[in-house]
Amino acid sequence: MLILIKVGGSVIRKGVDNLVKEVPRLLGNGHKLVIVHGGGYFVSELMEKMGLKPRFVTSPSGVTSRYTDLETLRVYIMGMMFLNKDLVSRLQGVGVNAIGLSGVDGGLLRARRRETMVIIDERGRERIVDGGYTGKIESSNSDFIVKLLNDGFTPVIAPIAMDNKTGGPLNVDGDQALEVLSYSLRPDLAVILTDVDGVLMNGKVVGRASITEAQELFKSQEVKGGMKRKVYTAMQLASKGIRVVISNGTIENPISSAINGFGTHVIPNQ
Repeated sequence: MLILIKVGGSVIRKGVDNLVKEVPRLLGNGHKLVIVHGGGYFVSELMEKMGLKPRFVTSPSGVTSRYTDLETLRVYIMGMMFLNKDLVSRLQGVGVNAIGLSGVDGGLLRARRRETMVIIDERGRERIVDGGYTGKIESSNSDFIVKLLNDGFTPVIAPIAMDNKTGGPLNVDGDQALEVLSYSLRPDLAVILTDVDGVLMNGKVVGRASITEAQELFKSQEVKGGMKRKVYTAMQLASKGIRVVISNGTIENPISSAINGFGTHVIPNQ
């Protein structure tokens, strides 16, 4: 079974020990894994230590993202690649032949820089601003990942993409990186790990959702911020026939738990 995993920054912040311990068992059972990670909290911490103020913007659909000017991009790359190598070293420490990559390496993730973006300003009005160094991923070098998997590596990917025009680095969303890689790699399962047990409605986990139900979750006022982006990613992947689970990455055996029914499962149309 090929499993694509997105490890959210909230999981990294609370600790990845349970995930790291589980990976050798999954590989030993014949599964192949590709891991994408986030870590925006760490970037914000670094910026504050450097006297820089992180800035976030909200789209008309309610999705919140980091605004990335050149100074922010430099700190973003610094922070993400530190987390990348830290995760790789932990996996190597338990016998996993992990290899850390950004989307720039091997042209793994190619993106188009957003020249402008529409945001909701402090007065609640739509406003067009410069896109900064944020990108929308347009393609992935899946052949590169397949070769690494066939050679016995477990890729660990930081959400930094290559600008299609300039070749320079861009900040891209980690959930979108999982989405685009899934389109080309066609995994048996995509798992989005966060620090809660799944999508919550009225305080309870939604155990299973069709594509239509996921669309309603996305529109719901109860689903906010980062979870809204995760639901959108799951909805998009399910519409392409890929099964997705949004689940807790901090519990014991987080991937096996997701495989066995824990979390919110967004199911493709049968």
